Amino acid sequence: MSTDVPTTESERRDEGGFTLVEVMVVVLIIGILLAIGIPTFLGARERAQDRAAQANLRTAQNTAMIIYTDDADFRRVNTSRMRDAEPELVWRGANSAARNDNDVSIANPVGGTEWAAAAMSDSGTCFFIHLRSDGRTQYGSSDATACTGTNALAVTGNDW
Repeated sequence: MSTDVPTTESERRDEGGFTLVEVMVVVLIIGILLAIGIPTFLGARERAQDRAAQANLRTAQNTAMIIYTDDADFRRVNTSRMRDAEPELVWRGANSAARNDNDVSIANPVGGTEWAAAAMSDSGTCFFIHLRSDGRTQYGSSDATACTGTNALAVTGNDW
């Protein structure tokens, strides 16, 4: 008569299953992979959010330049005309802060020789663009400044 119960020590060791050490090694490897993967994912997400705000600012720049070419004057590049030319974005006045990447706060000072816009990324960074009638364009960003077209007029660098 045959029984399925192992009788010797080697037969008992050959039974299927994992030891506690093997399970702990697998858990450790999974933990290391998560520690590497999560920050990478979060960084990619933040970069994508920043690129969305920058893309909307480039759309604003192109729209502003189209309107500017009609008159060679930035004074007419206002929220009303921008809204008519590009209805997909929410256009805000110079002192009204952009709240997300779909909001664009614009400023066109009285002289008509410059125009600026700001958009807030969902990551919390405000991006600025500043156009001048002499052809110079400056880009900037800030984590601390109110995200308004007025503040975008003060952009001095080209950091994005």
